[in-house]
Amino acid sequence: MGNTNFFAHTNEKGPWQPLKEHLEQTAAIAKGMGQRIGLGDYAALCGYLHDIGKYSQAFQRRLRGIGGRVDHSTAGAKLVMELDSLAIPEVLRSIIAFCVSGHHAGLPDYGSIIDLGSENSLCGRLKKEVEDFSAYQDELDFSAFRQIRLPTLKATSKEAVPYTFAFMTRMLYSILVDADFLETEAALGQGREQGDYLHPDQLLEPFNAYMKMLGTRQGNLTALRNEIYASAALKAQEAPGFFTMTVPTGGGKTLASMGFALNHAKEHQLERIIYIIPYTSIIEQTAATFKQILGFDKVLEHHSNYSWEDIRKLGLNHADDQPNDADDATNQTIHKLKLATENWDLPIIVTTNVQFFESIYANRSSRSRKVHRMANSVLIFDEAQMIPRDFLQPCMAAVRELVHNYGSSAVFCTATQPSLQRFFPGTNFTELASQPKQLYQDLKRINLKQLGLLSPEELASRITAHKQALCIVNTRKHAHELFALLPREGSFHLSTHMYPKHRSRVIKTIRETLAAGETCRVVSTQLLEAGVDLDFPVGYREQAGLDSIIQAGGRVNREFRTSEADLFVFKYQSESAKGIPGEIRQQAAVADSIFQELSGKDLTSLEAVEAYYNLLYDVKGEQAFDREKIMSCFIKPKMKAAEFDFRTAAERFRLIDDNTLSIVVPLEEEVNTLLHFSPELSNRDLARKLQLYSVNIYENEYKTLSNLGAIGVEREVFIVLNQPEHYYDPQEGLRVPKVSGSDGIFIDI
Repeated sequence: MGNTNFFAHTNEKGPWQPLKEHLEQTAAIAKGMGQRIGLGDYAALCGYLHDIGKYSQAFQRRLRGIGGRVDHSTAGAKLVMELDSLAIPEVLRSIIAFCVSGHHAGLPDYGSIIDLGSENSLCGRLKKEVEDFSAYQDELDFSAFRQIRLPTLKATSKEAVPYTFAFMTRMLYSILVDADFLETEAALGQGREQGDYLHPDQLLEPFNAYMKMLGTRQGNLTALRNEIYASAALKAQEAPGFFTMTVPTGGGKTLASMGFALNHAKEHQLERIIYIIPYTSIIEQTAATFKQILGFDKVLEHHSNYSWEDIRKLGLNHADDQPNDADDATNQTIHKLKLATENWDLPIIVTTNVQFFESIYANRSSRSRKVHRMANSVLIFDEAQMIPRDFLQPCMAAVRELVHNYGSSAVFCTATQPSLQRFFPGTNFTELASQPKQLYQDLKRINLKQLGLLSPEELASRITAHKQALCIVNTRKHAHELFALLPREGSFHLSTHMYPKHRSRVIKTIRETLAAGETCRVVSTQLLEAGVDLDFPVGYREQAGLDSIIQAGGRVNREFRTSEADLFVFKYQSESAKGIPGEIRQQAAVADSIFQELSGKDLTSLEAVEAYYNLLYDVKGEQAFDREKIMSCFIKPKMKAAEFDFRTAAERFRLIDDNTLSIVVPLEEEVNTLLHFSPELSNRDLARKLQLYSVNIYENEYKTLSNLGAIGVEREVFIVLNQPEHYYDPQEGLRVPKVSGSDGIFIDI
């Protein structure tokens, strides 16, 4: 059990754990995790070294409540750089030093050889004076690591070698922190069952039964969906790699891609399926479908707006919206799922682009734990065109590593397939749909018609002439402006100025109103373009990129109620049109060029989409795909060592701009309960719950509301809207007044 003079942790409920035991157990867990991806020995070495600094007398006194904080992470990093018995290159020693030194504070930047020991870089940490930890020599034996094998990683090019090593560092770090957390929980009597990995045979059975039931429905659309699914399932035998599923909206690509993934995982013994979706606003319906088919406890829905309390109130069978007290089995399942959010130890994960990619580039242990679970997985990127273009290069570099070196497969699903092959030179993509060009002809449901310039009044008049119509515009200002001109009866507004729970209720009402055949005219921003299952007889779309236009068309004649319907494309003639973001203006200009080039041809065809993306990417230039220069944190001129800047990359990699502030709208009783009657919640947990009732606003909007006294602060950190009944419209959402000289206050949103 080791020398009882050296302990890893205190334990109020039982004996303290010997340090030797903790290091050996963590190394064993890490090795098991690492062996899946060819990094077992290195993962074990990280585990063996990570807490070796606890062999200092200063740390042991600290455990007994004597003395201040002691740095125990630097010792292992220094030791791995000095151990003569390790026959591994310096770059791999540095990689292990990164992981060990950062297992609490986070992966640091490399820094410079001139850094002082007081600086929080790897170079600085390696010069730092640490407490004497030489007592480890009496308990630990490193002989098992003398013959450590070099990893068999493959770089896709000579230039990509540094990034490949940097990604290996992330994998090892993820394994180390996950193993450390799990071992510590077990030692303190808080252990959990691990390894509830994908059992494809068990999951395929209910999935196939569901697909068989759907396949009995009559109609040409069902027949086409069956063909798409059959083609995808057949190609599941292909070796793991890169796949596309290019299927028009309404072709059933969500279920077809999951069918491929389950069969592919079974064929190649992959561990899990990670379904990655662009918006939290559309993730719920996808996750609900998978839970209904595969079982609630097999699917982890992980995104910022997910409410465990709602699930507990409704029980596992929450589709009927009938509240009931959660039984013990429900509580146990929910507890298991909540734990799984920490490290994704479940067979099916449904998450967002933000959660997936920001976890990869995070440098903190809490977010990095799940990264190693992305290995040996099927990664499905739904609505792939929505991966932010400003970050495409680092996003695709990470996907490339997961596929090339860590046994995963990547599937890019969309009706408007972007030209992602340029980020994977020399790599073949396998298309899962049979004859996509023919599919686009068979599933053609709309005609694009250009209307030219329309004033808000002209556009409102056109929309009002329809009993049911959808209009998608480019900005919140346009949405508010146009909605104000429509008859209130039967009209709906959607934008990000509405808090998520409010938006979800409105979308549900819209769906019910459409199904009932009642008057339903909707004005929305782009949030309705992808993944929301709505079906309008006619649509209007403000000029934008061709991908956005076609995606908007996916909400029109979705169920083929007529042979073809119209989607009218217009240019918004208003002073507020001058404020359209440059990105949208550029995409609209490229779409205009394609319209002219392919005049008279089908502008919703694969040919048009391909031409659009090729021109757009050429116009943007390669530097536009890595706006924040993330790749320069890992690939530098004349690199001589593992000069990786993990902390800097984490600070730069934000898929959602940081120049906004979140404001809580206290219109619902639950907000008051959370803010004033939930003292047990930490600010972090409270912030997560309040996201359902929050709106993101820009700094200038915040200043306006603040100057009007419309902003308050609760618990010292949460910005709350005062007088919400005055500043939050039940149909339009947040209204930010604009002060204009002596003319008083008027609404201009």
